[in-house]
Amino acid sequence: MKKILIAILILISGCDDVSNSTETPMTNQSEIIEIELLSSIKNITKNTPIPFTESCMPQVNICWYKIQKSANDTDLPTINVKNNGSILSLEQAVNITVALDKDTTENIENLNVILRGLPKGSTHEQYRDLIFSLIDKIKKSGWSHFYFPEDPRISGSQAGKISSPDEVFGRYVSSHPWLDPDYQLDLKRWLQIGSFYRWYFYKDGIYLNLKAWKQNDSEAPTEKATYLITLDFQSESEFWLDGITDKKERQHWKELLPGRLNAYHKTRLELEEKARAAGIEIDESYQDPLIHALNN
Repeated sequence: MKKILIAILILISGCDDVSNSTETPMTNQSEIIEIELLSSIKNITKNTPIPFTESCMPQVNICWYKIQKSANDTDLPTINVKNNGSILSLEQAVNITVALDKDTTENIENLNVILRGLPKGSTHEQYRDLIFSLIDKIKKSGWSHFYFPEDPRISGSQAGKISSPDEVFGRYVSSHPWLDPDYQLDLKRWLQIGSFYRWYFYKDGIYLNLKAWKQNDSEAPTEKATYLITLDFQSESEFWLDGITDKKERQHWKELLPGRLNAYHKTRLELEEKARAAGIEIDESYQDPLIHALNN
């Protein structure tokens, strides 16, 4: 329940002011905010050039630390997200939120960054190109494509053999071949995807979900749109606790995870067998990243 609450409140707060005026504002030199993932929240609240606001819900012991700006501001900050020596620089941040479940941690394990979009009237193609330039930046800073363990390892090279924008052989998959970050999707398929686009990455014990929420223009829906672009960074525990609502199961997630992974991999293998039979190649070179919590 806590995870759902955190996600809903971040989404609501992020949608308040990300639409742009007709022209992108001229920018002054922006402040740079350094955020080291897995470090103490005190590190950024004490040493930030822009103060974070703090809001808490004592009844569930959750706190949010936030910087929120207007998309029309001329001084939107740059966020340097640090992870094990690498830096991912995210320019023109409208909203930065660190969510803390203080029952479990005081460290930065759940970071959400919302970026300013393009001016109103921008096309789907312009947004697609903007998002893939961001994907290139993510990959150059050391992040790799992540397949969910239950999803078949079908890369974007096989996108033409998959007819559905969200399913593979009748099953919904999070790591869909059409949204492989290593392959830029053609505009025809891009427009067939619904309102939500998601790309998944992994690096050194952190999971990154790049999301785009599309709202088509009312007068020219096939040509123009506005996209809300967000990046969610999660630690191992935050990522693998997603979807677990039972309190006892949450306390013992490490012990339960091997069994969950076995079930996920069974589903993956079944889908991959169907794919091979249909002439679809499997990315055998991909191996699931090490889960550090299972090796401590």
